Amino acid sequence: MAPAGRRGNSMIRGNGHTLGGLKAQRGSILRRVSVHKGKQTEEDIAVFDMVLLSKIDEESVVNNIKNMYFEDHIYVYIGNVVISVNPFKNLPIYDQATIDKYRGRSAFDPKLPPHVYALADNVFSDMRWRARNQVVIISGESGAGKTEASKKVMQYVAAVSGSSDKVNRIKDKLLTTNPVLESFGNAKTTRNDNSSRFGKYMDIQFDFKGEPCGGHIVTYLLEKARVIHQAKGERSFHIFYQIFASGMAKSLGMSSNAMSHLLLNQGGEEKVKGIQDESWFKDVEKGLQNVDFSDEDRKLIWQTLVGVIGLGELKFKSDGKTGSKIENVPPYLEKVLMTSAKDIEHGLSHNTVVVNGSQVSADLDPVRAADARGTLCKSIYQRLFSWICERINKSIAADDRGIKAVIGVLDIYGFEIFSQNGFEQFCINYCNEKLQQLFIELTLKTEQDEYVREGVKWTPIDYFNNKVICDLIDSKRNGIVSSLDEESIRPGDKSDAIWLEKMGKALGKHDHFQVRSGAADKSLPADAFKLKHYAGDVVYTVTGFMEKNTDTLFKDLARLMFKSKNKILVDCFPEGDEKLWAGASKRPETAGRRFINSMHSMIDMLNTKVPSYIRCIKPNHTKASKNIDEELFRHQVKYLGLLENVRVRRAGYCFRETYKDFMWRYRMLSEKTYPRWSGSDKDGTVEIMKSLGCQNSSYQLGKTKIFIKHPKEVFRLEEERDTVMDQIATKLQMGWRLYLVRKTIGGWFSAMNKQFEPVKKLDGNNPVYGFSPSKTKFPKHQPQLKTCAKFLTGVYASWWARKMVGPLAEQKRNLMRLQLNAHTLLSGHKKGFSLKTATFTSLYAEDEANQSDKFVKTQGKIIFSESVQKINKKGKEEERILVVTEKNIYLTKNFAAAPKRTFPIDKVQVLVSKGADTVVVIKGPQDGNDWVLNFGPNHVPEILVRISGGFGVAKGGKVTLGDSIKYNNSGKPNKDLELKLISNPAGSTERSVWSKQNMAFLY
Repeated sequence: MAPAGRRGNSMIRGNGHTLGGLKAQRGSILRRVSVHKGKQTEEDIAVFDMVLLSKIDEESVVNNIKNMYFEDHIYVYIGNVVISVNPFKNLPIYDQATIDKYRGRSAFDPKLPPHVYALADNVFSDMRWRARNQVVIISGESGAGKTEASKKVMQYVAAVSGSSDKVNRIKDKLLTTNPVLESFGNAKTTRNDNSSRFGKYMDIQFDFKGEPCGGHIVTYLLEKARVIHQAKGERSFHIFYQIFASGMAKSLGMSSNAMSHLLLNQGGEEKVKGIQDESWFKDVEKGLQNVDFSDEDRKLIWQTLVGVIGLGELKFKSDGKTGSKIENVPPYLEKVLMTSAKDIEHGLSHNTVVVNGSQVSADLDPVRAADARGTLCKSIYQRLFSWICERINKSIAADDRGIKAVIGVLDIYGFEIFSQNGFEQFCINYCNEKLQQLFIELTLKTEQDEYVREGVKWTPIDYFNNKVICDLIDSKRNGIVSSLDEESIRPGDKSDAIWLEKMGKALGKHDHFQVRSGAADKSLPADAFKLKHYAGDVVYTVTGFMEKNTDTLFKDLARLMFKSKNKILVDCFPEGDEKLWAGASKRPETAGRRFINSMHSMIDMLNTKVPSYIRCIKPNHTKASKNIDEELFRHQVKYLGLLENVRVRRAGYCFRETYKDFMWRYRMLSEKTYPRWSGSDKDGTVEIMKSLGCQNSSYQLGKTKIFIKHPKEVFRLEEERDTVMDQIATKLQMGWRLYLVRKTIGGWFSAMNKQFEPVKKLDGNNPVYGFSPSKTKFPKHQPQLKTCAKFLTGVYASWWARKMVGPLAEQKRNLMRLQLNAHTLLSGHKKGFSLKTATFTSLYAEDEANQSDKFVKTQGKIIFSESVQKINKKGKEEERILVVTEKNIYLTKNFAAAPKRTFPIDKVQVLVSKGADTVVVIKGPQDGNDWVLNFGPNHVPEILVRISGGFGVAKGGKVTLGDSIKYNNSGKPNKDLELKLISNPAGSTERSVWSKQNMAFLY
């Protein structure tokens, strides 16, 4: 088990449930408890890691995941791959307590059930300790819970990383981008209420302390066709409905009803269960503010969105010639697009081309003008989305020089099969093919190839490699996209039907491609082709493929936007600048080829990082909790290759490392290989394993690498390494500190020794012991030695004081201690105090003439006694004797002790003014029985020191000096009076004088 806070090891391809091998332990088994006729029974129903299954077949894998799911355990492992089933309900497994449970334990604690947090912790730990770039690849079909899984990973990483104000601001920025991007990029489909209609890859950037310092977002293929068309039961992008729900659209001149607009009502769905559009809009506003969008920026965004909807309302009619004109341009449209109705009409009804450097303009009839309007709506929204993403990146990105490593999260659209599938589904499904190919390459093919290449004993495991499908789509020779590009750019008559016919002839014999074999073949529509994807057969309707692939935007439309006073539109349509038209001769890349290139770049980028996988499964199409569509469920288990993954992981090795890297990391674990090793890296690796007592059966030696079977051995390596590294670090620190001591303070100590050399030679008979501390000048020291110099100065002062005071008689020492305590207590606090005038008895009162033998016998040894004047509750003076013993204080007449005039000394509170008077108030434990006493001249300091403790008193009372003194000697509680102290008009006296007339003390 990985202790909390220790370094995990994501190089291990496994988890704690296979720590000891392939036999399931009690903590790795899910049990169902049932009660029948009062008898409780337990039944083993699933294992947390499917590598531990006793029987490896499809039925066992399916049943294991289902049994976990029905017990609300939605996660299960295959080694270090997490399988996640969408529960279609909220589960209480993502709170702070759960985060704390998995913090620092990665996937290695066999006591913890599977969780996405375990994977996230493993990823974070490896990034932090090994500084390796990480990526979490989340895959599955639409509605399987990929977006939620990505948010949980980010939530965990944010929770366990740094917590300074600066780091929290960065994390807040990163997390608040989620509602913004989902609002603009997600929509309700028939399969998923919050379906990602774009692909997103996000890097969380970390500094050299392992704390978040920034981020970067890459987006892929927004489904812009949704802007102008939605199928029945679907919505356009969420943000459109949010600006209506929040009242923003109405404030910009539109109606308050989203469903009254053509671009938003085609699917017939305005509200989505579980989605609060108005509340979400507030989160979007907050998110945009967090990433530095100004009030003006946000206002222009809302205007642009309203402009898209308004453009969709425009209707065209013939101008009586070959062109067209708009029936009516609503005033709000001019306002939000910040252009004129005349310019809008001209831009939508003309197509300008550049021929030999000259502009040639052609009219568009109403049908073509309406098409141009749809193209413009899609382009505005797509480019607005890209503009927002670029602005977010500028706000959240860190300086490259401060980035240590990154954790990437890939949340991309899932595999889709609709009743009618077009160009967008074709691209989306190709993306999923590439991700599946990457998964196969890294978890099935590459691993098995490596065993064969390294000469490790291995029985090959069969699996379906979908590379053949990827090649069918993206091959530059005879690929579907290549043929589409060729048909799109060639001169002459061209259409989707012609392209389909040519493609059928070229690819008709391919095992994974199918078109109609002839007019009599009714297995497919005439305008469609079928691809046999890894996830299932999909029929694609070719209508619109060529238009969407060409993705042509008329120059007039770009110019219309570029001339707008809306700065977002100007930024989004730079090609609308007529100055650029003359040199724009290069044919732009097609949408299909652009997407394929972006997928290749994405795969290349993913291959540079350490991957972790979350494979998401959708249990049913009805979005119901604890409900499984058996056919759908089994289909996903099959096409995700989970059975093959279990087989490879069960038979494979959890860890592999080159001998060179293994030696570099673990060489310190053997005395023979550290600090020097002259043999080969392979021989050194063997010595390390021998020194740890590892059995030969627990690992295999390949040609260039060592392969370790179970995580237990690897984790032991890491634990041993941590221990040894701590020891090495301690030695290095000690050596470095000794060096600093010699370099920094060696000279200073030499000067100290030289200065105090005469003192060291003094003998005990010498009456003078060096200079007094106040006259001793220590050698000048470095700033680092400030504390040390202060300490040694104190040591010298204490030594000097002991040497000076030691020879004195005990009586003299006691007197000095009294004087020192009085100085500490009163100097600077009580006016007129001076050790020169204060009176101290050098002997205890028992040696004085007024000692009472009878009192001593009954009350104990007298520590101190003093004649005082007591002021009674009637304001009269009375002569009394104040007596202090070890435990009590007494106010007596002739040493006659009375209970009412006896206070436990540790219960009293002594009040004294800051003035020059000689008055002391002693408050006992009972309210109303305070003593107001006037002492002889210069005797106040000693009584305060005696009562406060020490000098024979077991535990003293509390002494307080204040500007005013409250007392109560009335004999009744809650009768507080304030003691009056008046400057004596007759001048100062040795002791204070009680004035009965003024009821005050004169001093």
